[in-house]
Parts: sequence; C-alpha cells; structure tokens
Amino acid sequence: MTWEDRSHGFLGRFGREVNRSLRDRLKLLEDHPAMVPLVERLRAQHGLRGFLDTWAEVRVAAKLIESGCVIDVEVPTPSGRSCDLAVHLRGHDCYVHVKRLANEETSARRLGISSRLRFLERIKRPFIVRIRWEESLSEQRMQELVERAASFIKHAHVGDELTVRGESGEELGGVRIVAPWEGTHVSLAIGLPDGFIDEVPRIRRLLLRAHRQFMPRATNIIVIASAGTNDATDVETALLGSHEERWDVHPARGRRIAYGRAGDGFWSGKGRPESLACSWCQVDLESEEMPRQLFLREPGSLTSSLESLLEELLGRSDSTGSSTPMHPGDDAGSGA
Repeated sequence: MTWEDRSHGFLGRFGREVNRSLRDRLKLLEDHPAMVPLVERLRAQHGLRGFLDTWAEVRVAAKLIESGCVIDVEVPTPSGRSCDLAVHLRGHDCYVHVKRLANEETSARRLGISSRLRFLERIKRPFIVRIRWEESLSEQRMQELVERAASFIKHAHVGDELTVRGESGEELGGVRIVAPWEGTHVSLAIGLPDGFIDEVPRIRRLLLRAHRQFMPRATNIIVIASAGTNDATDVETALLGSHEERWDVHPARGRRIAYGRAGDGFWSGKGRPESLACSWCQVDLESEEMPRQLFLREPGSLTSSLESLLEELLGRSDSTGSSTPMHPGDDAGSGA
C-alpha cells in the first residue's frame, strides 16, 4: 500500500467521503478475491466521477458476495468487451452489467415539504404527480400554487405539464402528470425548484451501453444504480415505454380511460430479446441500505428458481423488505 493509500484510507482519495459504518462493512470484504481488483480500481481514481462509477460496482458486488454468490470481475466476451460481474449461486450462472446514472448533485438537494401540498393527495384521480416549487415561497404563494395545481390535476392527462406563475409573471412552481397508478387518489413525487429533470433518455442510453456488453447465449442482467430515491419509476419507463392513453382497448372496470405503453421502451416490441431482466438500486456514499427493484420482461421467460433468486438478490429492498417484479403487462391500465 502506498503512502497515498494510507493517508486517504483503503478506498483511496475519496474514501473519506464514505460513511464510516459503510466503510467498515466493506473493509471486511477488502481481501475477497473478487473485491481486490475493484478496490484497487477505486484507489486508482483521481476524479470523483470515476470513483462513483466504480463505487456502484463495488456496492453491487459486495451485496452479491454477502448473499453467498461466487463472482468474477471483468469477464471478457467474444466481441472483445467485458461483463462487469459473472455471478454463480445455487446452480445458476448470470452476467451482471452495472451502469451508474450520475444524479448525485440533484438528488442531494432536499426541500421542506409544506403541509398544504397534502391537499393534492385528496384529489380522486389515479395519477403519479410530480410537483415543484420555489424554495422561498410564502405560505400565501404556496396556497396559490396548490389551488392552481389542484384545478389543473382535476382535468389533465398523462404527460401534461403546467408552470404556475404569479400576477407579476414570477414563477411559483410547476406540476406534471407523470403516470397512472393503481391507487384511486393522487400520489405526489417531489421535483426540484429549477425544473423537472427527465432521466429516461439518459437511462435508455445506459441500457444500450450495457446491452453491447452482453455475454452471448447467457443470462444477462442490467443494474442501473443511482442516488435518487424515485429513480425506479424512470427506469421502468425507459424499459417499458412512455405512458400513453389508449382508445383501442376498453378501460378497466370503474375507469374512464385506458392507458398503455408507447413503443419507445428498451423492451418495446421484439427488440433485444436476449434482455429479460433489469434491476434498479439506490447507491450513495452514506447509507448502508441499498433499496432495489427488479423488473422482468415477461412472466415465465426465466425459470421460477432463477426468477426467485434474482428477486432475492436484486429485487428485495433493504429498507422495505421486498419489492414486486414488474412485467411489461403490469401497467396501471386505466385512469379516471
């Protein structure tokens, strides 16, 4: 170990940014054969971006090792590329490709949530609604934003967006109808003051990059790692396609509008048939927990034992106990 390694810690120059308890937990795996090259790569990083890219692989690899998997790192493919991780457990072999969505800066920002916004959750429309507001809003201005947003939500459709301005033209905030969902009332998601950020195009590019690294004639799993708490919704949209209203099918019972998916998803149609599963996980430098969600392309496309194993490894969230695999057909299907 060099003097620089000793001065910065075993994770390298950015290692001191990692929460101590998480650092200590990873220290126990430092000498694991699969972790050695990953930790060495962390130590070699002189830029934060490269460190965070490798950090995502380290966290996923550590989770797999702690779950009893035997893994190999940087396994070459016949095309001259490499798979991030080859995973072996309980008679199953698969290749895992970890891609990081770089959104730490925006995800780190937190807003105080006014109790007035909870009024919007009383609106009887089955939508996920993203709302944002200026941080310096007075209670009076916040009330104005809520009233204008409520009026908009009651008549809007999926994909519609409203920017709310005051009498002098100053921006108070905005609201966007993101997607339908299975509930009967509005479910709120919080946006940033300076605008909504659509991560779906970036996620699609990451999926395509991972796809180019697939091992032929093998089970390949893509893992999208990000810092955002709500990024699973964007990963789902990138995989399955944008939500759209459907007028060629009947709405579900008790609903007036049917919804489906546009053909812009990574899994849309018959394209990329070798891609059958993808996972999202939240990775940062602070939390030992790693919330996750597993997405499966088609029910029955994998053996039941492999599907159960993937759910255990990449779909069971540390913070909530479990998550439900999502298939392209598992859409909300209808709206108010």
